[in-house]
Amino acid sequence: METVLLRILAISVALALPAAAAAQELKFNVVQETLELKPSDILEAEQSFQDGQPIVRIKLAPDAAKRFGEITSRNLRKPMQVVVGDRILTTPIIQSAIMRGEIVISGRLTVAEAAELARKLKP
Repeated sequence: METVLLRILAISVALALPAAAAAQELKFNVVQETLELKPSDILEAEQSFQDGQPIVRIKLAPDAAKRFGEITSRNLRKPMQVVVGDRILTTPIIQSAIMRGEIVISGRLTVAEAAELARKLKP
């Protein structure tokens, strides 16, 4: 298995709409952090179900879990790209800090999509 990259991407645009004769201010902010995981960092990756919906469960090794917890705690409500090689597999939104290395990817996944994603992430 190739290295898995987890990239946090956030793009925010702020447009200040000032009073009549003042200049407008436009800002583009891009935040990017990357966490690189070796195949040995991923202990398990499997398709499962939560509340009847297909999900992918991932279990990380302790050191990887610590690093993953740090990056997710700094980037709540931001998208995280899951990248293997040069392919983006999925881009879930970080809902909460994931401190124990037990990741759940949920959303609009079919059973087949969840199984394929888990297969691509398996150690």
